[in-house]
Amino acid sequence: MGYKIPGAAMDRVSLIWRLRRRARRGALCMALFCMTMAVLYTLCAENSVPVTDAIFGVRARTRAQPRTHSIVKVLRGVGAKTIYVDPQKLPGVIPGDPKKPIPVLSSSTYAMEGSHKDHPFRRRDREPHGLLSWLLGAPLRRALETILGGRRRADAGGLKGDAEFFGPNGALGEIWDDEMSSTMLGKRLRKVVQNYQAMNKYGVQLSGSERATRRHKLSGPELLCQLKEMVQITTLTPEMKPFAGFSWASLLPQRPLTSDLGPFKTCAVVSSAGSLRNSGLGKEIDSHDTVVRFNAAPTAGFEKDVGSKTTVRLINSQVMASEDHHFLSSSLYSTGILVAWDPAPYSSDLNEWYNKTDYPIFKQYQRYRRLHPQQPFYILHPSVEWQLWRRVQDNMGEPIQKNPPSSGLLGTVLMMSLCDVVHVYEFLPSRRKTELCHYYQRFSDAACTLGAYHPLLYEKNLVKRMNQGSDRDIYTHGRVTLPGFSTFNCTHTFTSSTFSKT
Repeated sequence: MGYKIPGAAMDRVSLIWRLRRRARRGALCMALFCMTMAVLYTLCAENSVPVTDAIFGVRARTRAQPRTHSIVKVLRGVGAKTIYVDPQKLPGVIPGDPKKPIPVLSSSTYAMEGSHKDHPFRRRDREPHGLLSWLLGAPLRRALETILGGRRRADAGGLKGDAEFFGPNGALGEIWDDEMSSTMLGKRLRKVVQNYQAMNKYGVQLSGSERATRRHKLSGPELLCQLKEMVQITTLTPEMKPFAGFSWASLLPQRPLTSDLGPFKTCAVVSSAGSLRNSGLGKEIDSHDTVVRFNAAPTAGFEKDVGSKTTVRLINSQVMASEDHHFLSSSLYSTGILVAWDPAPYSSDLNEWYNKTDYPIFKQYQRYRRLHPQQPFYILHPSVEWQLWRRVQDNMGEPIQKNPPSSGLLGTVLMMSLCDVVHVYEFLPSRRKTELCHYYQRFSDAACTLGAYHPLLYEKNLVKRMNQGSDRDIYTHGRVTLPGFSTFNCTHTFTSSTFSKT
């Protein structure tokens, strides 16, 4: 005869089992609640600044934005192609604290240095195999990726209004119109541009005359003379204060870049635009005496379209500081001449800028110079950026973003001071115009062409007006032809009184 459990003991066992079931249910409910809140948290942080600030506060949004992209990487699974997000271009990222930029780099570009046969764009796309990806299934996973900002290829075009700029019947037309205005943008990008215009992170203050609308539309030669007279290309040297008092000042070049380099006959400024893909411009680009590239743009695997020669690489301080770019160890940066830049407050001197850089440019500069003491490496004087910005603003009929110009325009003007003729490729989009941001990545957004953080729209207007080549060159090759500053004389035609003084 089996042992019979007393009634009181049975009640206790039954109670324990009930408690265990309730605990399991509670844990499951809590997990589902946490997952829901996490999605809401990252969704708001990435796409809705007012909602996030109201619910979580600015500090919460600042922390959440980088995590959004980490979640997308988990959704795609280990080994899948991760997205790259540049906070200076992505419209969805709007810093909450104007004094502190938000680094949200989530994948590296240096990894694209692989051989032609290994390049991810040469292979057939594969579905990711992560555990969470498998559990969710493809439709739900892609829906979450879209919501969280991990857009792919042409699916990443944003709102319908932005996509309408591209294609044979797009609002951009065959050739860039130098009268492009923010009023022509779609609702999403127009709002983003307005947000950046109002943000004024760098404390831009314009005088009454500077705030006035432009006096008249300057011609191409007038614009060229204005740039020549009012934008002085300068790089840091050891005798400049406060650097003269630092032990590492000897790491800076003894002479400015314009004294060490050039003059060159022909120069190619190669943008990183997605429209360079399938262009076949590689041989033409390499035929120039000097070739300029930007940030982490690779050549390996893309030689047919972008060439293989790199003479100068212009990099921003964010690329230097990001662990994802492996600036100190990647072979991408170890060839050619490096020129770095970091935006300073609008009216600051070098001492104030040194203590208030966007990213730790000087720390990284010292580290790199000690690893590569023989490689020429210059730092652009921050006044160059704002001198150029004022030229763009002064020649537009509406306020532009109060953020420094793009690396593309900086590099173009830099080479105009060193070369007789400058050819700029795909800064103005050709017939291959696309929402694909970079030729070496899959991230797509109209803002990479039309501008968000940088006043790209207005920069392109300026370059189009100065172009001395034909519209056919732009349409077929995305090629703009600009003269070097040394090749034309403004003395007899224009005087400095022609231009607004700033």
